[in-house]
Amino acid sequence: MSTFTARHYAGEAFGTFVICLLGCSGVAVAILYGQVSDLVAMGAIWGGAVATAVWLTATFSGAHLNPAVTLAFAIGGKHPWIEVPKFWAAQIAGAFAGAGVVLLWFGGAINAWIAEQGITKAAAGGERAAMILAPYSPNPAIIGVGDAAYTAVPIWRGFLVELIGAAILIAFVLIVTHRRTTNSPPGWAFPLSIGALILMLTVGTGALTMTSLNPARDLGPRLMLLLDGYGATAFPGPRGGLSLLVTVGAPLVAGLLMGLLSKLWLNRTLDTSPDPSGAEVEAPSSRTEFA
Repeated sequence: MSTFTARHYAGEAFGTFVICLLGCSGVAVAILYGQVSDLVAMGAIWGGAVATAVWLTATFSGAHLNPAVTLAFAIGGKHPWIEVPKFWAAQIAGAFAGAGVVLLWFGGAINAWIAEQGITKAAAGGERAAMILAPYSPNPAIIGVGDAAYTAVPIWRGFLVELIGAAILIAFVLIVTHRRTTNSPPGWAFPLSIGALILMLTVGTGALTMTSLNPARDLGPRLMLLLDGYGATAFPGPRGGLSLLVTVGAPLVAGLLMGLLSKLWLNRTLDTSPDPSGAEVEAPSSRTEFA
């Protein structure tokens, strides 16, 4: 019988709400007012958003805050399968609500900027405005939109970027939160460490894929875009919907692969450690939550 309660789902929803509210607000300020100078600054915004969300919600839900992380935990035997769709729904709902608040804050300025730039929300090039809420590959503000941009970052390259980036993120979570990890930070410091990783991943991948890493961070705001009149720019998105394969599909595949790695090798490796005499002893079970 599941021991999960409403507090777990509320924690996941609140966490992704915070991530998308703070992170997408930073993108809005960058696009509309030019007040975020580069990918380092943008990485600090998203890293700070994730760190804040983990600090706020780890006590309530364990702070997965990402369907790919939840999937990896489930495959690795650290999270019940029956709870996976519930966690996913809560994560997407929270991200949807966070994007809604961003529109409440910046909606007027966004519409004015769209009119000034001659952008049509649901037409080709609409992702130049939609990127305020949802990630697109490639980054419309850096590499651009249209055939030349799509040639510069083909789907396979974007997929590989997101796959590797998300795999690093999930491996970090699986390893650093384990009790037997030598360099595991104290609980209060874990959000800082994952925030620093998000910053570095943003610098490395932000131009190519807008550093999605998280299907909820994509799908929740994308649903809000659909309600706000973005039509095909939201779903299925540009490139015949293949952009979603990059920003949603690749992180989920990373979660699948890292979950299998955890189940087949990582758990065994971390759950046994040598005692001073050199004998192998069973370690306490690894934490599935950050608190």
